[in-house]
Amino acid sequence: MALIWLLSRQLPLAILPFAVYSIFHVATYTRSNLLPTLQPQPQAAAGQKPAQSALADSIGNFVKNYYDTSMTLVAILEIALWFRLLGSAILFQKGTWILIGVYTVFLRARFHQSSFVQQAINQLSARGDAIANRQDMPPVVRQVWESIKSGIKQAADLTDINRYAGGQQQTPPVKKAQ
Repeated sequence: MALIWLLSRQLPLAILPFAVYSIFHVATYTRSNLLPTLQPQPQAAAGQKPAQSALADSIGNFVKNYYDTSMTLVAILEIALWFRLLGSAILFQKGTWILIGVYTVFLRARFHQSSFVQQAINQLSARGDAIANRQDMPPVVRQVWESIKSGIKQAADLTDINRYAGGQQQTPPVKKAQ
């Protein structure tokens, strides 16, 4: 996806998920590779865990404490970016229809790989349901929301590779008694 963003029109919102990922990658790499090289620790006795520096512990705590929150933020940013691309596509800005198609495939893959993206989409859907089902909303809003959800569901079903590749779970054949 980074190559697509490099070759396409620049969107500042697209940089934010990469920035968050980069912070955690740099922190993890620094903790596991750079610090042991720069500050070698004495060998621990057999059966004991090797001691780590205070900086390595601090980086480890940062990653442990903020990873889930940051990945939720990344999921929200990725979904917001899709809506940003949709807005550009509706306005027929140059190259955005191809870009939204590619990004939709990317976001679909992220949905299947990341529980954070799944949670963010479920929260977005629940929020849309809550707004559409309010008493002060006209019935047309509810109908439009249901149409949008069913359209997305149909599109997801149509683009499911496993459906066409025969990768669906099949029930084992029942053995006959002899």
